[in-house]
Amino acid sequence: MKKKMKIWSSGGVILENNKILVCYRINENLYCLPKGTPENDEDIEETAIREVSEETGINPKIISKLGEVNYKINKYLGNSRYKNNTEYNKTVHFLLMSKISGSINDHDDEFDKILWMSLEEAKKKLTYQNEISIVEKAFYSNN
Repeated sequence: MKKKMKIWSSGGVILENNKILVCYRINENLYCLPKGTPENDEDIEETAIREVSEETGINPKIISKLGEVNYKINKYLGNSRYKNNTEYNKTVHFLLMSKISGSINDHDDEFDKILWMSLEEAKKKLTYQNEISIVEKAFYSNN
């Protein structure tokens, strides 16, 4: 019988000039929103700010909560974070953010490129279908 665990992460949607920031990893052809897991005793907001800043090079400010996506991870992915015989129920919290400072040229090496995309381009490119509704909500709540 599989053990069940609840886990969470958080991230953000940065809007600027009707475009959003999307992270891209070449070897997986992965397009996604910046997000990650908490370190130490970080809360949702602290995790989102740190992860977005590290992954994009942009120092963000939180505007509001956007929503969350939920999914299950049932298989071992070769990543020490996820164990065999465990079902992870994961919640990813997303926050609407704006840019305070920084440059996408200063992102960490977790992603190969950080790209500004229009809503239509992001809807076509995002790998995770559940992130599309978050992006749409960000655009429509901001206009």
